[in-house]
Amino acid sequence: MVKKSVLVCFLLVTAIQFAQETQGKVVSEKGVIEGAIITVKNTFTEAITNAAGEFSIKAGDDNVLVISYFGTEAKEVVATPSTSMTIVLDTDAELLDEVLIKAKKEAKEKTEETAYGKQNRDALGYSTSQTLTADQINQSYTNVFDIIRTMPGTEVFGLQGQEQSVIFTKNRSLNTALPIVVIDGAVFDQSILNAISPTQIVKIALLKSLNATLRYGQLGAGGAILITTQLGEGNAFTPEQKQASLLVKGNEYKENIVTIENAPTFEPYLLSLQKATNFEEAKNIYQTQRDSGDYNTIPYYVSVSDYFLKWDANFSFQVLSNIAKEASNNTKALRTYAYKLDERKEFLKSLSVYKRIVALRPGESQSYLDLAMASEATGDYDTAFALYYQIIFNTIPNVDCTGIQDIAINEIRHLLAFHKNKVPFQTLPNDFLAAKLKQDIRIVLQWNNPSKDFEVQFVSPENKFFIWNHTKFDNIELMKEEVEQGYAIKEYSVDEKSKGSWRVNIRALEEEAQKNPTYLKYTLYRNFGLTTETKQVKVVNLSQFTEKVTLDNFIFQ
Repeated sequence: MVKKSVLVCFLLVTAIQFAQETQGKVVSEKGVIEGAIITVKNTFTEAITNAAGEFSIKAGDDNVLVISYFGTEAKEVVATPSTSMTIVLDTDAELLDEVLIKAKKEAKEKTEETAYGKQNRDALGYSTSQTLTADQINQSYTNVFDIIRTMPGTEVFGLQGQEQSVIFTKNRSLNTALPIVVIDGAVFDQSILNAISPTQIVKIALLKSLNATLRYGQLGAGGAILITTQLGEGNAFTPEQKQASLLVKGNEYKENIVTIENAPTFEPYLLSLQKATNFEEAKNIYQTQRDSGDYNTIPYYVSVSDYFLKWDANFSFQVLSNIAKEASNNTKALRTYAYKLDERKEFLKSLSVYKRIVALRPGESQSYLDLAMASEATGDYDTAFALYYQIIFNTIPNVDCTGIQDIAINEIRHLLAFHKNKVPFQTLPNDFLAAKLKQDIRIVLQWNNPSKDFEVQFVSPENKFFIWNHTKFDNIELMKEEVEQGYAIKEYSVDEKSKGSWRVNIRALEEEAQKNPTYLKYTLYRNFGLTTETKQVKVVNLSQFTEKVTLDNFIFQ
């Protein structure tokens, strides 16, 4: 009886410890932080700070909390359930306060972005000492080297008018690599600097140390000189003029990279499963792996579920559904789960997941757009229409939808193209009803972490490449907006003037822990909005590909 009482007491104490709540506040030098993510290390347990910077999370004094927020350095602290915590996050050393390039931000363009990558770049995340804009460049300078030598931390070697080179003094050593030059997204060696007139430059910035290496690999070991020109702004020049310019002639695509399907597999759990010769043997290997407790990660459930598709679809889904069981309150993991269900056309299942995400993150605009698209996919056109309508006219209480309104406009027009008589279309302005979809190819990218640095490269039939950088250094204002409004989605279109063979490449520009990494959902529509429309979905673990891979090859006929 005594032993039984001791056991009961032990279980009660254990249960109390497990249920302990840790509360606190997350702040920076500027004040409280709303939207900071608090995660119990090595688990899927997470919480988000409210408008007052406050949080509450199930964590005992033996747990470590990981706190992160866009533009700050992640911090680990030991949970203190007995006292309220105040956690101070420091600004990322490589990402200082953004510098506004224009005195007044121009109104956001309402036109769609094409696969040529036209971008609205109003700000960059550099310190003022590392960025110069056109109005800060002395008109008396005759070459780019004159500009660079005025920027701190640089040295220019060589005689003017002859061969000159730039190094960053913090990197100087006997074997210092020279900084590369990146002009409007295209990478060159420093010889290109002789061909650029200072009058062409809209802005010039220096990218040093680790970030240059992460973004450009070994090429960026010596840093990078980033230059945006008038041609890169894309306002005063036609595509024909761009292609005729010296700066764009350098972006000929010459790489030979592996497709994502042929990328090598190194995960030991997959290598073990691939040795199985039948379904029962594969299940036994899987059960042994699960019993070990070593593989409670999102990539494990996704990859192993994909593996079991060849044996049994129902069992494959059972494996995938572990995400919902293990991470029922983790929206990043749940979005990965929903993406995979969408990929498999399990729309009713994914709809329930998107509803769960709305309940967990009612302040994020992406939650409502995902729910609208999922509702449309399941035939609930009234709900889809109502959500699109609210997003377009920004009427969801306490949610800012301005960042996704253009995409919602395309979605509601798509809905009208197929199901106009099933929704109250009369409530829309006439210009919505009159407008016709003119998108032969439409590409939609969604990812489950708006803070993720990555790039997408489109290669045209003319073998020219165009890059969209989703990075804190190229699109700081966009990424801040994504984090604040809670969305991570981008669309592109390819019109009939660009027929031929296209390639889409991706590359992650930062490493990430594989417990719950960033996943990207890629959707390719052909004949968008027509009765002949087709849709292809791919979901990939973006953080696995720090080396560039081809996500898709498609022919536009």
